[in-house]
Formats: sequence, structure tokens, C-alpha cells
Amino acid sequence: MSRRRHLVLETIYDPDEVGNGPADLDLVLVHGLNGDYEKTWTHEKTKVFWPRDLLPKKQPHTRVLSFSFNADIWGNTSVAGIRENARALLATLSDEREELEENERPIVFLAHSLGGLVVKQALCTASIETQYLPIAFATRGLMFYGTPHAGAEQDRWLAIAKSFAPLAPPARGRSRVSALVEALETNSKDIAGICEDFRCRARNYAIVSFFETFAWPGTSSTIVGRMSALMNLDHEDQVPLDAHHMDLCRFESERDPAFKRTYLRIKKAAKGNLSNGGQAGAGMGGGVTYNQYVIYGGQPPKAV
Repeated sequence: MSRRRHLVLETIYDPDEVGNGPADLDLVLVHGLNGDYEKTWTHEKTKVFWPRDLLPKKQPHTRVLSFSFNADIWGNTSVAGIRENARALLATLSDEREELEENERPIVFLAHSLGGLVVKQALCTASIETQYLPIAFATRGLMFYGTPHAGAEQDRWLAIAKSFAPLAPPARGRSRVSALVEALETNSKDIAGICEDFRCRARNYAIVSFFETFAWPGTSSTIVGRMSALMNLDHEDQVPLDAHHMDLCRFESERDPAFKRTYLRIKKAAKGNLSNGGQAGAGMGGGVTYNQYVIYGGQPPKAV
């Protein structure tokens, strides 16, 4: 059995490679805990991998990339390594957009569960590091599926850690709480800081937050409840889905209502936060592109 690759950005669909011309949008998928670049987005019964099997039919000019990182619950420090994984995401995405004309191609990030924290940290880093500024400027929208947004309240993060326990019960022969819960509790202060740092940048992007309405099988509660899955921003699109935590971003077929809600919001998110000008980098450089930002020496052009 071949070893699964980590810290790479897999190309799921490239319109240029199939004769549909250059891409006009990069959709970047980021999985969560116990997921990977493919199975997180694949329906268990129908085996439909919607980023490859469904989305290109609706959006043939959208390039789809999926980030792969070690998110196994046991035997690694994936939760503690949010900052490291975020930096790897930026590095791999930057490599895929190295041509000058690619700097201005809009980006929409689509993240499941704690993968949303990796995206948040990545954008916080990108906004202050010169080499990654093109990504910060090009990002138009963020779509979160069951991502906990607990802000800076460490006590709430401790409660969220316990809610994830059903996803990773203790291994056979172990009576202690799962490694996932321990990691979340240990790093709750750090994770809370990431969420608080991102909140002041959230107005730069269109924000879509999907939340689960089905309890986790065998329990009477959701993994990430509505109050945790929402940022409660004025421009946030809050969308309930009839699914439990792991099925939020898996779609049975093209007729699945949840898939329709997803691809329509990808189109909207690609336009940016319309209440903030709807342009990439609107909150960073006055709505200018990265190339204009460089030309004007790090300042937005003066109004004519």
C-alpha cells in the first residue's frame, strides 16, 4: 500500500487541462479531522466525489484544488499544528499560482470542521507576510462547514473539545479521553487566539457558514451546534443543512439540495463581500488588485 501524501495541494479539476480554457476561479478545499483531500468530500453510499464529478458540470471554468495534511486523530499533532498546516497551505497554493497573471485570479476557500481554523490562520498569516500577500488580495470568499467559531473565549473551546469526543472514542483498551479532546483542550487558548485574530479581517471576505441539524449517530446532540458554527457577522450567510457533522459536505448526486446550496454560494462567494465593495483585498488595499498594490508602492491609487 502506498503512503498517503501530506502537505500537498492535489489538483482535482483544471479546466485548461480538459480544453475548457483558462480558469477564472480557484476553489481550494481544506478537510478537517480524520479526513483527507478526497474522502471528506465523497458520499459514502454513491461514491460521488462532488468536486470532480458534479461541480465541473455547473462551473466548468473553476479550477478545484484540495489540500492534504495529516489530520488523523490518533498518533499525530494535527490540532496542535494548525499554524504549521496553515503555512504549508499557503506555500503549496503560492506554488500553484506562481505566474504573474495568476496572482489576480479570485480564490474561494471551502473548509470542513477544524479545517476552517487552518484557513483562518492561513489568511491571518497571508495578510502580513509579503510573499503571501497575493493570496490575501485574491481571496474573495470563505465557506465553512461545521467549523467552530468560538472566538476568544477559552471556556467555550473546552466545551467544544468535549463535543468532538464521539468522533474519536478512546482506542480499544484505553479508558482515558481521546487524543483529539486532549489536544483541543491543551491548545484551546492558542486556537481561541486564531479565531479572534481572524475576526477583524472577516469583513474582507464573503462568509458562508453551514451548520448541521442532525445529531451525531448514537448521540442526542450535534458535534458543532448552530451557535458555535456561526460567526454572527452582519454579512455572514448562515445556512442549515439536514446532515450530521461528517456528511455536511458530502452530496449524494447532482439533485441533492445541499449540493445546489453549495455551488450557488460558490458563485456568490467569488464576488466577494458585496457590502464591502465586493473586490479582492477590499479591506487591505482599498479594493485594488495585488499588482496595483505593488505598482503604487503598497498604497492604493489615488482617486481621480
